[in-house]
Amino acid sequence: MKGPRAILRNLLSHKETVPSLEVKKIATYATYRHLAAEQQNRTREIALMEQRLVSAEVKEFTVDGTCYVCQKRVPFLVDFKYAGKGASIPNWRERLECPGCRLNSRMRATVQIFQQECKPTSASRIFITEQLTPAYSWFVKRYANIVGSEYLGDLLPYGEHNQKGIRNEDLTNLSFRENEFDFILSFDVLEHVPDYRKALHECCRCLKPSGILYFSVPFIKTSEEHLVRAHRDEAGKVNHVLPPEYHGDPLNADGCLCYRHFGWKLLDELRDAGFVEANALLYWSRELGYLGGEQILFKARK
Repeated sequence: MKGPRAILRNLLSHKETVPSLEVKKIATYATYRHLAAEQQNRTREIALMEQRLVSAEVKEFTVDGTCYVCQKRVPFLVDFKYAGKGASIPNWRERLECPGCRLNSRMRATVQIFQQECKPTSASRIFITEQLTPAYSWFVKRYANIVGSEYLGDLLPYGEHNQKGIRNEDLTNLSFRENEFDFILSFDVLEHVPDYRKALHECCRCLKPSGILYFSVPFIKTSEEHLVRAHRDEAGKVNHVLPPEYHGDPLNADGCLCYRHFGWKLLDELRDAGFVEANALLYWSRELGYLGGEQILFKARK
């Protein structure tokens, strides 16, 4: 007969069967428009289902589902943080936080799709453009050959670490050699880079042949063009086209300026930067807690 401690260990180590995730690969805006027209009824059904999960009487609630990262059923935490003043629908992408791994919907999907679609190995050489986030903590515990960084500006040379062990890198001027990484991961960073095209070229340069750039950005699914919110002139002055929009920054309590929300021409710009293949990866899952309509990640192969 098993003792109480053995029973408790079994309970804590129990893993649920995690459902597979359907991922749609889209290479052009025309393909997306055709898909969107085909699934209009499904899109409406998803929106209605998500609305039924929300109660107007509470500001915090849970949605049961399966966490891919923890491999178990959990109550995902939802509130109206990041939803905007007076919003009636949560920012699903940034909430649905798992009580175990503490990763939100966006980052849990990022992990699942990375493992499912990119198929890294324990020996993969990985660069991730963050170092002070829960996502970085998860990746660094599971992949031995990973390098993380933050943008520290001119506080110290690129490629060097500060006293807290934070590596300084600029996506438009990476300190790495050519053909160094199997994967470069960047999550909601490129919108803060004024010269993002140069950043795409730098990522391609630093990837090995057949290496993969895997990333997310704020994206407008209904637009081929980018929505430019701000830009820098030749003198380095920031000019605002729209009211300034700032996103959370682990290094700056005031946040980080968003220069643009991307449109579908991003896929062409990836190919122009040297990638032979570029796709948007569309996903949604009620059971896995990936809500907010179909969400998008990007995968580009050198």
